[in-house]
Amino acid sequence: MKRILTTAVLTALLLSGCAAPQNNSDDMKTAHIAKVQSEMKAYPKVSAGMTRHVFILEPLTNEEERLVEIVISKTLKLDCNNYMLPSALERKVAQGWGYPYYRYDANIENMVGTLMACPKGKANVEKTVRAPRSELYRYNSKLPVVIYAPENLDVSYRIWQPEVKVETQK
Repeated sequence: MKRILTTAVLTALLLSGCAAPQNNSDDMKTAHIAKVQSEMKAYPKVSAGMTRHVFILEPLTNEEERLVEIVISKTLKLDCNNYMLPSALERKVAQGWGYPYYRYDANIENMVGTLMACPKGKANVEKTVRAPRSELYRYNSKLPVVIYAPENLDVSYRIWQPEVKVETQK
């Protein structure tokens, strides 16, 4: 009986030790999100016709190896030509805080496109049109990635990282 009780106590201790890091990790993520969200007062208010997109990056041990690409796009019904949104993403700095944010001020009526003759009777299809990548930005989980863009555009981001395998010249 004493052996079963000892085994039960040890099993309970081991299982509680396994569950604690998971819970602690969730608490750390929640605390990180709350801390980053508290910095939002530094950024300008949203102007009419614009939307503020806020992305909170996950803290990593090797952030210096990562880069962030901001992807601005719009899904439209278009003909057979290829189209691209204007490149108009600007990096700005929050006055008095020094925090970076990005603003995309472009009229999508000014899309650039090819002028191919489309086959007769071919219907317009839904296509996702993107703005060209202007540059890659430093990964920094301590601050949110804030982008102001017109309401009718989609904004997302992509994380770039190096490959694990490093090639050497032979």
